[in-house]
Amino acid sequence: MPEPTLKDVAEAHASGRVAEARALCERVLAHSPQDGDALMWSGVIAMGELRWSEAISAFEQALAIRPDTSSLANAGACYLKVGRLEEAERSLRRATELKPNLYGAYIGLATALHGLRRFDEALAQLDHAAGLPQSDHKVELRRGCTLTELRCYDEAQRAFERAVVGSAGFVYPRLVRYDRTTFDSITAARLACPPPQVAVEGDASGMEGVVVISCDPPYARKYGAPFLRSYAAHARAQHLLHLHIPDPDARIVDEMREIARTAGLANIAITTERAPFPGQHAQQRRAYYACARLLHLPHWLERYAVPMLLLDVDFIVERPLDILFESIAGSDACLNARHPIDSPWLDVIANVIVANPTPRSRSYFAAVASYARGHLEREAQAWLVDQAALFCVLRMFERHGEPPAIRWLPQAHQSGLWHIGHLYDHLLNLPRFSRWSHS
Repeated sequence: MPEPTLKDVAEAHASGRVAEARALCERVLAHSPQDGDALMWSGVIAMGELRWSEAISAFEQALAIRPDTSSLANAGACYLKVGRLEEAERSLRRATELKPNLYGAYIGLATALHGLRRFDEALAQLDHAAGLPQSDHKVELRRGCTLTELRCYDEAQRAFERAVVGSAGFVYPRLVRYDRTTFDSITAARLACPPPQVAVEGDASGMEGVVVISCDPPYARKYGAPFLRSYAAHARAQHLLHLHIPDPDARIVDEMREIARTAGLANIAITTERAPFPGQHAQQRRAYYACARLLHLPHWLERYAVPMLLLDVDFIVERPLDILFESIAGSDACLNARHPIDSPWLDVIANVIVANPTPRSRSYFAAVASYARGHLEREAQAWLVDQAALFCVLRMFERHGEPPAIRWLPQAHQSGLWHIGHLYDHLLNLPRFSRWSHS
């Protein structure tokens, strides 16, 4: 068999045969470990597979052999993904020095400076990028993010509106509003959705807290079953688990109830609903599934009248969750902030939410639900609607109303949870997950 070439690697990658491209590249590197182009391709392939640390290592090795704008820019993008902002800044600045019209590097540099809270410098990079021939919607998109952090909300909203004009199908700037009219509209509604149907009535009497997960049947089988088993191993008797399943099939409720029973979790509540969007609108339905727990949270806060912990279903529980409930002490809600900051649709991570049944908490989450439902109806291709709603509604309450008392979840308080992330299927083979994935 002839030895592969980088042309073979490039052709396989361009054709979408990523695993083949990776194998070919590994063979090239086995023969020529100091081939800078092969190392660059190794990094590009790892980026496409979301293996950011491996990509960084490959680009760093390539750059040790020779400076290259492509490797510098790609390394900078990977550093951004893993939050290594100072290294991202150095790499992207070097890329612009070697190639002054490298538009994407200026956008990345503005993103890094924004995360470092050097907002004036970020805006200066965007002004420079705006003058380049290839300038596009990303300039105004990033400008809106930075103006938001400067509390220039009207200017930020106008920047996002300009980004919409030039972004074609890029949906995120359409999810951001800070104006009084929007605020009045979302705070006027009481419930964004009718209460879901009760499939299994849990015993909430004497409960001190409720843990909520929500997912459709395929995710319930893929992630929900391991969650239930891992949760049951660490559950507290004073906490009720509430599983919400949009668009249930004929078997899923009985399957989940049996998994909970065999895992030793006797007290579980299960609710269901039908998504309000037609089956052919797959993305709209997926976005609805992601938002469902927030849409029903106002109803559940009223019904249970105890603190509630909302978790992503693709968690493995590795110790009791008491510390997460304790995080809300003295506040209306505890939210999970992204570090470093990036944008209104990323900066409040929706994977962990703790809510107290206080009047201000219920008002805030009712407005969040109304905001999310409105965008779900208007934006058929929307994603991260839940995170955008949590962020924008909080900023609107700070600007136009009486905001809830918010605590931000310390990273250390999440140590009892392992978040797999639905994009990282390669992690499902780890014993940390597989020990819970089979009965």
